[in-house]
Amino acid sequence: MSAKNVCIAGHANVGKTSLAEAILYKAGVTNRLGRTEKGTSILDYMKYEKERKLTVNLSIASFKYKDLEIDLIDTPGYLDFQGEMISALKVADSVVIVLDCASGIEFTTERVLEIASERNIPKLFFINKLDKEDADFFKIYEELKGEVGDGVIPLTIPIKEGTEIKGVVDLLEQKAYLKDGEMDIPDSLKDKVKEYRGHLIESLAEVDMELMEKFIEEEEINQDDISKGIHRGFLEGNIYPVISGEAVSLIGVDTLLNYFVKIFPNPEEAKLPVGVKSIDGPTVAYVFNTKFEPHVGELNFVRVWSGKLRVGTSLLNNTTQSEEKINQIFKLIGNERETVSELEPGSIGVLVKLKDTNTSDTLTDPSHPVKIEAIEFPNPVAKVAIEVPNEKDEDKVSKGLSKLQKGDPTLKSYFDPEAKQLIVESMGEQHMQLMKTLLEEQFGATVTEEQPRIHYRETIQKNAEGWSKFKKQTGGRGQYGEVYLKVEPLERGKGVEFANKIKGGRIPAKFIPSVETGVRDAANEGFLARYPVIDLKITVYDGSYHPVDSSDNAFQRAGSLALKDALNKATPYILEPILKVKVIIPDEYTGDVMGDLNSRRGKILGMGTEGKYQVINAYVPEREMFKYSSQLRSITQGTGTYTSEFAFYERIPEDISEKVQKEIEEKKG
Repeated sequence: MSAKNVCIAGHANVGKTSLAEAILYKAGVTNRLGRTEKGTSILDYMKYEKERKLTVNLSIASFKYKDLEIDLIDTPGYLDFQGEMISALKVADSVVIVLDCASGIEFTTERVLEIASERNIPKLFFINKLDKEDADFFKIYEELKGEVGDGVIPLTIPIKEGTEIKGVVDLLEQKAYLKDGEMDIPDSLKDKVKEYRGHLIESLAEVDMELMEKFIEEEEINQDDISKGIHRGFLEGNIYPVISGEAVSLIGVDTLLNYFVKIFPNPEEAKLPVGVKSIDGPTVAYVFNTKFEPHVGELNFVRVWSGKLRVGTSLLNNTTQSEEKINQIFKLIGNERETVSELEPGSIGVLVKLKDTNTSDTLTDPSHPVKIEAIEFPNPVAKVAIEVPNEKDEDKVSKGLSKLQKGDPTLKSYFDPEAKQLIVESMGEQHMQLMKTLLEEQFGATVTEEQPRIHYRETIQKNAEGWSKFKKQTGGRGQYGEVYLKVEPLERGKGVEFANKIKGGRIPAKFIPSVETGVRDAANEGFLARYPVIDLKITVYDGSYHPVDSSDNAFQRAGSLALKDALNKATPYILEPILKVKVIIPDEYTGDVMGDLNSRRGKILGMGTEGKYQVINAYVPEREMFKYSSQLRSITQGTGTYTSEFAFYERIPEDISEKVQKEIEEKKG
């Protein structure tokens, strides 16, 4: 039985899971139509997904249809969970990109197109939600042609009465289909059918040389010619078929299933990764996702590229160089599992109880050590500090975060030694909320979040001199060291420079390293607000010593106190980290987003465009960027994205400086 795998992807709330559930229902896999908004979806099986009525994980549905075994991969549309979509597209042989007919091409639509195009996998558009009042299939079709190109071809057009969708017309077969059967093409649509069938043939001829010759010679182009041309063009990535439908009404779903059979690639036709020459070669399987379940452990989601993956065999993990024995294989429908003995090329399944295998690892026959390129995940955009109210939960949190990160490479955690905080970075507030929920549900640990402490710095405004004589006598050997030094401000990024200008042995050479240690330690401790002092030159030029009482410790103390004396006279001030921020938004939100950036003390550097989106580049203080991802998505209705990176340190405004110093005092108190 031939295996085909298909990813369903697109923007949030366009009906991806509804379409997947409709496919399962129409294929006879389920006896009721699952609905995300009602909490009855078998693909959104997590408690979190059911409660919030949204998809946060990729979900697999493996089923048989006609003479095919189909692995359907449903993916989230929210940008917070885009890592799941990226993982799925890494291994999918084709993708159905779902659009809301009222909204058209949205940000995630373009992201899916970009990733799928990088892999050159076939792409089909399913225009959904045709029953909306402002839904216009033909407008969205033209928008797709303008965005993607002339290879966009209509396979069906909708049959509507007012705002209600009744069915679709298959332009290839020239037949009309209702929800549960066939009907005559309505007279009111016959001209449209002729027009758009003409578009189909014309667009097909533009990218297919065989059809182009017939088209130019005005030879008859029959249905078989069109079918072969669509199949050929779809596999080559020149044709982007468009199907209209209404998933929750089961309209257009049978047509989509039929095209799964007719034109979607089987394993022999799929784009193979570098190193895999044929599906008949030695076993090569790729781990594209990892999940953790408390009573099961880690579940590794794999796609077989070549050979067969069999229970009882041992494979080489060519990423970690460890041997893995395949003890158990599952096929999935949501959270339902069926044990199988092997997976064929093109198949997707789950392995359990592997000892040292993670996402992006390649499992191969030891005689054929292929290593497939790792998945490229985006960097996190949101950052919070995690507090553990109950000390007994600290080990649970540590273990939980480790497990969650193995399954989700877009989630990162680390201990910040300067701030003395546990930091978690994520793709946004919903992503962070999911992390907190899973820590509680799966690991029994409760955490709270707060703003991460900013890595402020201090520096000086002018030259100054400092002096200290450290002298201590307590019976027996005493302590003595005297240091004169001067400080000078340096350019940003120069750090702390130390110079020894002692002459005539005023401080013996053996004690100079101790003086340097003392001044560097003092600089690191800070002066105004206990933040490291940077970008200054410290020159030791005089001092004195005692032949008996002087010591390394005495000169460390003297150096430290002399620097503090100099800093006090050098007009010290606080620096704050500035981030370079790139914001990508639809044009209509430009004014609101720029206003918000200005309110965050941002400095707009310039604007540009990426496709139909506006790009704003700005410098923004890190202090003002806490939870910016949530605010941006609120302003832009979930369509805005941003990236940021450290740029430089800049003098903090006086009112903010006072706040920072007050925060330090409160912490001390």
